[in-house]
Formats: sequence, C-alpha cells, structure tokens
Amino acid sequence: MAAPPFPFAAEAAALASSVLWAGAGIVFRKMRGVVAPAALNFTKNAVATSCFAVVTLVLIGSPYPTHVPLAAQGWLVLSGVVGLAVCDTFLLRSMMEIGPRRATLLMLTAPVLVFVGALFPPFSQTAALSEPWTLVGVALALGGVGLTSLEAPDLDADPARVRRGVIDGLIAGVLQAAGVLLAFLGLEDGAAPLEAAMVRLLAGTAALGVGAVLLGQVGSWGRSLATPGTLRTVTIAAFFGTFLGIGLNQCGLAWSASTGVVSTLNALAPVWLIPLSRVFLGERHGVLAWASTALAIIGVAILSR
Repeated sequence: MAAPPFPFAAEAAALASSVLWAGAGIVFRKMRGVVAPAALNFTKNAVATSCFAVVTLVLIGSPYPTHVPLAAQGWLVLSGVVGLAVCDTFLLRSMMEIGPRRATLLMLTAPVLVFVGALFPPFSQTAALSEPWTLVGVALALGGVGLTSLEAPDLDADPARVRRGVIDGLIAGVLQAAGVLLAFLGLEDGAAPLEAAMVRLLAGTAALGVGAVLLGQVGSWGRSLATPGTLRTVTIAAFFGTFLGIGLNQCGLAWSASTGVVSTLNALAPVWLIPLSRVFLGERHGVLAWASTALAIIGVAILSR
C-alpha cells in the first residue's frame, strides 16, 4: 500500500474524481443520438490512454510500464476489460436512457458491493468495522445519494426506456465493483497508481476496439464521430473525466486503508449532478434533492475527519 502524500489524500483524490466524472456525465448525456455508447466509450478511453502514455513516457521513459509484475498486469487487464470496457458501456447506455444523475445513482450498488467484498479474503479489510465513525460516514453518504431516487425521473417517463436504463445502470454497478476489486489486487501485487491506470485503460480500449471489428461497427463509429464538433467535445470530456478522473481514482485506491470508503466517495457523482444538471441540462430539483445533497456532504465530512 503506497503512503499518502498528505493526510486525507485518498479522500481528496476520490472526491475530485467524483466531481470530474459528474461534469463528464453532463457532456456524455448530450451525445445521446449522436454517438453510440460503445463508440463514445472507446473514444474516451482511447483519449485517456494516449494521455497516460505520454505521462508514463515522461516519468519512466516508456509509454507502457513493462516492469510491472505479470501478476499485477493480469489483474489490471481484467479490471480494465470489466470496469472500463464493459461496465462503462452499460453506464453510458444508462445515462442516455435515464439521464446522468439517475444512471450514476444506480452505481450506488458498486461501493456497497466493494465494501462488503473487501471484508473477505484476499482483502480482509475488517478493521473498518471497528471504526464506528467510518461506518456512520459511509451510511450517511450512501443515504444521501439514495434519497435522490425518490425524485421524479429526469426525463419524460417512457416505461421501456426507463426499464432499459435501470437494468443497464444496475449491471454497470456490479461490474464497477468487480473492476475496483480487481484493480486493488493489481495495486497490492506491485503496480503504482499511474501504471495501473495505464494498463487498465489500454486493456479497456483494446477490448472495445476488438469488439468493434468483430461486430462490424468500425464504419458506423467513425461516421458518428466525424459529426462536426463531436470528437472535440468528447476529447475534452475524456481528458478531464476519464484521464484525470481515473488517475485520481487510482491514487485514492492506492493511498487508502479501506477500498469501501474510497469507493463511497467516488459514488458521490449523483450529488454533484444535482446542481450541474440544473445549470447545463435545465433540470429542476426540489427540496428533497438539496436535502440529500446536504446529508451526503455531512457523510463525506465525517469520513474525512
């Protein structure tokens, strides 16, 4: 486990990651009807992979961390395929069906599953159970996010679309939990956060590229991305939401003593999406939305004490 550079560095990195992902979610939602979710996922991962390749080239003299132990690379490749290729495609599909706030809210299943999974071997992070304030903070943060589910849907209610979006979001939550736990194994086997991000992104991008070739989607992906302004918009969102977001996410995992706590903080994107969706998507939110935001922030404050 890497030593954090300053107190609560893991929590700060996870919070920043959630804010960046929330902003990217607004942009990705605007891509509905323009780019297919899988094509959007491939593009954002490819952009982030290129950015990480430049960083690793500058820092270690190679665009790919070949010195990372093979066992760690194996875990990270699996994590990239599960958590970045398959999971994010389902998540983007969900965003386009039911909106970014509700889709990311469904990712609430991920930190819960990660927190529970981390209690068992090979993780055995049972120390968190002996810290009452940590459990209170987790409960308040999750409760705040969960309360937003009581609001009316972001979009006009179409039962079939809502059903598809909810199913996709729940699948994404399960896959995200699996991806996080696999990444944690890679970090424990000797990979640094930057190296882990590079391996995961390359694996996720490659998996999506192979899938596009096998399914004959390369041509349609290229035509949709060639729409004026589309590639530029996705690139900017990918730089901040995927490149910086994943980098901070990996740092949080590496610096934290509890994978569950960091994943909980990363799950706060729906909270930030309440004001962001009001400003950029024109959505209106009532007292319940703001009350849940306050509750979640209190939970974060307790977790950071």
